[in-house]
Amino acid sequence: MNCICVSLASALVLLGGCSHLLPRAEQEVINPWKDFAEALASYDKIVPYATHIEAVRELGFAPNHSANTQVLNQAQVVNAVLPSPLQGRMNPPQGIVDCIKAQEACTGYLMEPSKITQTRVGSFFLDFLNFKRNTVTSGWRFSALVVVVDDVVVYKQWSGEPKIESTELRINPLGPLQSMGETLKVAP
Repeated sequence: MNCICVSLASALVLLGGCSHLLPRAEQEVINPWKDFAEALASYDKIVPYATHIEAVRELGFAPNHSANTQVLNQAQVVNAVLPSPLQGRMNPPQGIVDCIKAQEACTGYLMEPSKITQTRVGSFFLDFLNFKRNTVTSGWRFSALVVVVDDVVVYKQWSGEPKIESTELRINPLGPLQSMGETLKVAP
């Protein structure tokens, strides 16, 4: 019995330092850019009233060809750019005015390339037994809206997060018993 306890304790101590055994997750929206700066540099080459849809495709923003591209109709484009009635009373950008006039000839393409990695760090033993879980999230996220009327870009806007870095630390003093309380709750 004593030998089993010593063996188990030794195994747990050895596993305690095996952080490479902790889970890791990676989420990437398939795209041709390795980072935020490359995506922004491609986006900056799009010039309203000068760039045709084929050039947009060549820059990597390939509507109807790229994964995870949302196609917006004219009403959705207007709502995305002018979401509140107050903004509608102001002078909207010329490209949006042209989109409104073009009606069904206006199409918007919303593309959101990204690469996000989540890695659990720390002690395998504490993580495995649910005492302490430390998750580090890193990566980037880019969002581009390109509005096209008759195959010519008339408006564009971007947003994003060039550098995502966050840490989530979850401590459960009762370890594996912590979640048992939630499981034992009786529904009313």
